[in-house]
Amino acid sequence: MPNFTPSDFQQEIAARLGLDVSGDSYDVAAARILDIVALAIKQFPAKASSAEQRKFARSLKLNVTKDSMRVASARISDALLAANKKALDRLKLSKGDKVVFTEKYETESGVHRRISEHVISSIGSNGRVYFKGIGCQAAWPTQLKKAG
Repeated sequence: MPNFTPSDFQQEIAARLGLDVSGDSYDVAAARILDIVALAIKQFPAKASSAEQRKFARSLKLNVTKDSMRVASARISDALLAANKKALDRLKLSKGDKVVFTEKYETESGVHRRISEHVISSIGSNGRVYFKGIGCQAAWPTQLKKAG
């Protein structure tokens, strides 16, 4: 699961750069620092968040309009991980539990849903839930409900 606080070293580097990252997560702090030093370390310079990022962020109730692409990506990732941690805590899932997986996908003919039932084989350190069977099928906790 994500680290929601910047490291001491990140705070030290940020302070040297005149940047306050105390309210950021580890990944957001990393993105903000990289944005500042990018050209000095042969990385791409900061770019404004993309229209796709802004649209997706709005669906997560985030506003990334003033963020760079790197920072927007980190903030979106943090929000998704937090939602999955909350779902995992709420569902209290463990190996052997039966779950219903609802998958939404888009095609040219519209948005579709596929619903399937699975048995949990393991849960990754990032919260990803893996199912028993062939093909290493997995889902995020926000896509699952306990069967029963």
